[in-house]
Amino acid sequence: MSAFRHPSLKAMSAFWIVTGFLAGALAAVLWVQSQSAWRAHLAQADLTGQLLFAAIESGTDRPLGLDATRLPPDQALLAEAGQFLSLAGVPRPARITHIPVPGLHPTGTNAPQTVIEVLSPDLTYPVARLKSGPEVTAAQMFGQVTKLLATYCGAPLVIMRASDGQWYRLEGHEIWSCAATPRDNRLLALGLGGFALLALLITSGRVAQRFGDFGTQLGLRRIQGGPDSYENEGPAELAAIVTAVNQHLVTEKQRLAKRLMVLSGVSHDLGAPATRLRLRAALIEDAQLRDRLSADIERMSEMIDGVLAYTRSELDIEAPRQLSLSALVEALADNYRDSGQPVDLAPMAELESTGGQTLFSRRIGHFHLGDRPVLVTARPMALQRAISNLVENALKYGHRAHLRLEADSREARIVVEDEGGTARPELMAALTVPFERGGQDAQVSGHGLGLTIAATVAESHNGHLAFAQGPLGLRVTLTLARGA
Repeated sequence: MSAFRHPSLKAMSAFWIVTGFLAGALAAVLWVQSQSAWRAHLAQADLTGQLLFAAIESGTDRPLGLDATRLPPDQALLAEAGQFLSLAGVPRPARITHIPVPGLHPTGTNAPQTVIEVLSPDLTYPVARLKSGPEVTAAQMFGQVTKLLATYCGAPLVIMRASDGQWYRLEGHEIWSCAATPRDNRLLALGLGGFALLALLITSGRVAQRFGDFGTQLGLRRIQGGPDSYENEGPAELAAIVTAVNQHLVTEKQRLAKRLMVLSGVSHDLGAPATRLRLRAALIEDAQLRDRLSADIERMSEMIDGVLAYTRSELDIEAPRQLSLSALVEALADNYRDSGQPVDLAPMAELESTGGQTLFSRRIGHFHLGDRPVLVTARPMALQRAISNLVENALKYGHRAHLRLEADSREARIVVEDEGGTARPELMAALTVPFERGGQDAQVSGHGLGLTIAATVAESHNGHLAFAQGPLGLRVTLTLARGA
């Protein structure tokens, strides 16, 4: 059952190669048979016409499938006068095709003594296709005429004037009627080949689409999240990939969850000793020693909380959802200002979106994005934690934090700049490593995980963290991809 549900690409390729080969071979056989049958039918019509002409001229027996009967005198007079539409049995309406047949005149000159008149209800026969000239005999010309009539099947009235002046009505139902034509399987051959090709294209397209869809889902997982396990569908190779990915997701989630559980247990177990240390430190009479010990205890607790926060950011527990990034940044800045922190937010710049070129305008689709909310697909709590860490770093090391939000159709950027003077961006980028701290770690508190968490959150949103020297101080840019 599993092999039937998940056939391998090798088996599918072999099946469609064999099926395509057989369909192509059958289509070729049908095409060649039809072509051969048509050539034989037209050759027989040509030969029968030549034999009939010879029989009329010499008075011998008529060939099978084609006969000629003399017109009655009154009908012959009408034909001689050119009043063919007045003949008996003429189809209505009738289209007349006049075909002169050159013959040998008794005086030795070539002249159109023998003529053929074809009266058809629906077409005029293309006489220009008939070969003529001194090298073409009357019998050969007559054979070409019967071949032409057999090529365009129908039920015409065919009369002829022989070289002796007699008018004949030709009966060739077995030669040029539609019932006499061989079965034409060329359309069936084309349909069979086209169906095999279409089935092959559809099947290969579906397989390729399943691989592409799964790759797209994995690519968007960091931005939009995804299920705990993916559906195991498609060919065996894709099923094996999906199974391996599902096992990896389960293993990685269990590993991170176990790490978080261990760290949470350590944090809980250290809570009681930390409380006792605080109480005992409060009993120390030396104020300087008491303050130093209390600071060490607080730093230890903050470090444990930071490690827990970093592990949670790796675990991606929070589900992504669409949110207004502009509202989030504005609310965050307001909270800092309400608490008396020197944080300001620059107004959103009006970005102009320009479309493509047309024959009548070089640019189309001009509109401003300044008043519109910047919507992103993100994890709001993780994103708020990352921005808060950048603001906290700016306040610690630069005394002020200047926020600015930029966006275009592909990404959004939160820029945080401090007033800490000069700083080497390449050294700051190295601080994204866990527990790495700057040169002012003796003057300010912290545990070296703020930038690490911010970088991890940016990467989980298919973005990155960048450092540059701004006009006031260090400028940190958190870039997020705008989810589709």
